[in-house]
Amino acid sequence: MKTLKDNVLALNELIINDETVKAMELFYAHDVQMQENEDTPRKGKEACIAYEKMLLETFKLVSTLIDQAINEERNVVFSEWELLITNKETNKTSRRIEVSVQHWHEGLVESEKFYYNKAPQKM
Repeated sequence: MKTLKDNVLALNELIINDETVKAMELFYAHDVQMQENEDTPRKGKEACIAYEKMLLETFKLVSTLIDQAINEERNVVFSEWELLITNKETNKTSRRIEVSVQHWHEGLVESEKFYYNKAPQKM
């Protein structure tokens, strides 16, 4: 049986390799909830994947994992990411540092919340 750490490392690898949608398909629960800062959470895997696909139509994302803490006992993962976000239409790039907090259950992400400054840092 795979450990939480095994699943998190596999998820990270997919995200780093620009396969976020595949990562969500494999590692997110059917009834997952995802939330940006204090915005209303998106509910359900289909809605979350649709939102991600919409973002990827407009933006090219390059994700770099800065640091991560995995609490196997509580099934919680804290990740700090650097995102380079390029608008495909204007070709302008901004940089964002964000922290995600994931709660896992039975090998799948059941909730994830992102914390970041909404004002993009220009490069």
